[in-house]
Amino acid sequence: MDTIIETTRGTVKVIRFNKPQKKNAIDGDMYLRVTKILNTAASDDEVSMVVLTGTGDFYSSGNDYSVSRPEGAWLQILGDFIKAFITFPKLLIAIVNGPAIGIAATTLALCDMVFASENAYFYTPFSKLQITAEGGSTLTFPRLIGQRKAAEMLLFNHKMTAKEGLESGFINRVYKPEELQSKAWEKIQEILKSFNKMIPMSTKCIRDGVWNSDLPVSSLVKGDIVHIKAGDVIPADIRIIESKGVVLCCGDLTALGRVAGLAARLQPEPSPLAREIRRFMRYMSIWALSLGVIIATASIILGYPFIQTTIFVIGMIVANIPEGLQPTITASLTLTAQRMVKKNCLVKNLEAIEALGAVTTICSDKTGTLTKNKMCVRHIWIWDRKYSVADPDFESTLQVNQALKAIKICGALCSTAVILPNGDIQGDASETAILNFLCAYDDPVTASVHLNKRLSRYVVVIKGAPECILSRCTAVVMENGNVNITNEVKKAADNATEDLANTGERVLAFADLILDPKEFPMSFDFDTEEINFPLEGLRLIGIIGLKDPPRDEVRQAIERVRAAGIRVMMVTGDHPATARAVAIEVGIATTAACHVITGNDLRNMTSDLLYLTLEKHHEIVFARTSPTQKLQIVEACQRQGSVVAVTGDGVNDAPALRRADIGISMGITGSQVSKQTADIILMDDNFATIVLGIEEGRKIFDNLKKSVCYILISNVPEVLPVFMFILFSIPLPLGVMTILCIDLGTDMWPAVSLSYEKAEADVMERPPRHGDPLVSARMLRLVYGHLGLIEFAAGMYAYFTVMAEHGFYPADLFGIRERWDNEAVNDVRDSLGQEWTYAERKELERACQATYFIAVVITQMMNGVICKTRFNSIRDVGMKNHVLNIGLLFELVLAYGLCYLPGINNFFCTYPLRLQWLFLAIPFSALLLAFGEFRKYCIRKKLFGGWYNEMTFY
Repeated sequence: MDTIIETTRGTVKVIRFNKPQKKNAIDGDMYLRVTKILNTAASDDEVSMVVLTGTGDFYSSGNDYSVSRPEGAWLQILGDFIKAFITFPKLLIAIVNGPAIGIAATTLALCDMVFASENAYFYTPFSKLQITAEGGSTLTFPRLIGQRKAAEMLLFNHKMTAKEGLESGFINRVYKPEELQSKAWEKIQEILKSFNKMIPMSTKCIRDGVWNSDLPVSSLVKGDIVHIKAGDVIPADIRIIESKGVVLCCGDLTALGRVAGLAARLQPEPSPLAREIRRFMRYMSIWALSLGVIIATASIILGYPFIQTTIFVIGMIVANIPEGLQPTITASLTLTAQRMVKKNCLVKNLEAIEALGAVTTICSDKTGTLTKNKMCVRHIWIWDRKYSVADPDFESTLQVNQALKAIKICGALCSTAVILPNGDIQGDASETAILNFLCAYDDPVTASVHLNKRLSRYVVVIKGAPECILSRCTAVVMENGNVNITNEVKKAADNATEDLANTGERVLAFADLILDPKEFPMSFDFDTEEINFPLEGLRLIGIIGLKDPPRDEVRQAIERVRAAGIRVMMVTGDHPATARAVAIEVGIATTAACHVITGNDLRNMTSDLLYLTLEKHHEIVFARTSPTQKLQIVEACQRQGSVVAVTGDGVNDAPALRRADIGISMGITGSQVSKQTADIILMDDNFATIVLGIEEGRKIFDNLKKSVCYILISNVPEVLPVFMFILFSIPLPLGVMTILCIDLGTDMWPAVSLSYEKAEADVMERPPRHGDPLVSARMLRLVYGHLGLIEFAAGMYAYFTVMAEHGFYPADLFGIRERWDNEAVNDVRDSLGQEWTYAERKELERACQATYFIAVVITQMMNGVICKTRFNSIRDVGMKNHVLNIGLLFELVLAYGLCYLPGINNFFCTYPLRLQWLFLAIPFSALLLAFGEFRKYCIRKKLFGGWYNEMTFY
């Protein structure tokens, strides 16, 4: 009886296993049929995926392991079966409702997605089964399964549950048994919908004169003629001819395919933060391992047992690795991302926030980013006179001037924008602005576009770039009539065009032509593809200047960016004069002499010439550029060593967005492709939001420096006691367990809470960091040469004080270690002549280590306060970071709990302390605060020749 049923659901091939196989048996026919179905589906263009499903066991025989030594035909059957799974090129999904055993579990590991019920389990009881492939090579099942994280669970008789499979990544979704089929198919339908959105599956096409109403898009070739209508997805690059499209390029050769391929090939550079973290951890690892080797060597030479030497080495490595760094970075970036969302900035890549703080160059679009993306008519030029729309007398002038009336009619008729029933205008930004202007003066737009009903004549209306329109005109409208165009008129029009462009306005010229009714009667059939009416001998009506006003906050934002040492370059498709005027208006350019590079200039430039141009000119505006030229600009800036942020909203912007250090897409006008490629999305399309991101990014890096400094300070009082113990043979001042308590306990919360600190006053007044590492030599000098030594002194003072109170004066502790740690010696005499047994000595040692531990915690709390600022006084900043305040309190409570709670103090080798021992570190904390404030005062005032600035200002 058949064990499988093959069905089809649209583009989904379903292989259903209706009943489990018999125990201790393998149905070879089942393997052959599944292999055939998969191979057929692989070459069937109508099949987008295959779903494996069943009502019970997932085509599993109870003892698949009985074929652990396959011979003859079995080898070929199983080899083809596994090969079909490995080479299947489409989506392969499995729905598992029961156990999947043996080869079934193996093939599940080769599926793209697995949906399982809660009662499913997976079991592969063999580990040496091999399949011989073509050419004599062998492929073992462990190697196949090893492609998944669940390899170790599937082998060696371990029954992996659905929950374990979900945690290991073997399974994608787990559902209740009664919900499995419905939920899994809902998910499959969602996947299919996403496929359908990507590309049309079929199209109507004529090939070799034969009509095909349902041709798969993948079968289109160059030269095919496709039929399209409004709302259809364009299946390829085509040239439109009378609602038909001739295919020019298909697949990866299309414009969209080339953009996607370019974006896929471009690999973004690691973020500045990622590079810094990698560099820092590399150095810290080398440092920690080197200290470990030194400690191990010294301990072996001094005769310490292997176990104790190992404990010392582990403690030394743990003490020098900043365990709190990763959660601190994650918390900083996550918190900042949450804040940025509230400021209309959606962060897709967390590291991009910090990278934005390191940016040195911004390549910004104009329309919508620097401007409001709300075009409006500002000026109208009629023969030798310019009218300002803002002029109080403009409306009265409009009523009597015949030329102005003509430009109104032309502007209304020569437009594809429409007025919706609710009064809104839909269309191109420029045309919408013109219709808004006309509606403001109660001029309705009639339905007749080219037909003058009063004169029963057709009229041609045209608008466009002045240089193009003017060359077609032979007459010009005056206030009271028409006159022939002269060189004087042309010169006046050119001057007016340049004048309007220099004010940052987009310039459009308008012209018309009344057609002869004899030559063009009412029944004439106009053809806009192969034009059969005149476009020469036009009448110039006038010129309109439209302005997209800059955003109110942009100029101030650019001033802040320039003060922060960041270079801003505008990249636009506008006229060079318009681009220069807008750049001056928003503050990107400070003089009219700013360098303007056009798209034609870029096409003629070599990479070296562009590099030299960027070096020579600081204020640059790119005009008449295409989106694809942004990539050329970005790469040239990166070649200079700049950290580049680039904005974009179109599909063609994707390569530049991906190549840039920070890709920024527009949330309102941005395409889906640009949003998917970008690291950050501006929900309001506002340049000022980028400035907020820069400030947040710089604050993140500053706060990370503070956190790292805080973490590193405690390394000194953790490392030096071990050296004291080994070199001077004193009882160990700080144990390995208490080191772990500091690194993984008391230090963790304050280190993370420093990420909540607000930005310091100079954050947007200093230049971008260049060669300023996360951990610099200045920080190390401060940590290891100042603050860390004070903490160590506090700990040793507390240690010697407790020892002295019990009779062991400091001078007598040096060289006592060998007898101190000897269990056989029970008569060690102190400075007062008292004898101490081994147990008594170890109890005193625990008390001293606990006191040292508390001293480190108290001084570290003060260092947390000091690290709040790198520059400003704590008096100016205050203790407004409530997360840090709670963290410092938690640090103290945790330290006391480790010392006083029964059981816990035994586990961590601490001890209940006397009250007076808790205050031994207070003078050192006061010293730390005084030194920190004095150091920051010297940095602010640059005292002592700026010595503290050069040595300790990190």
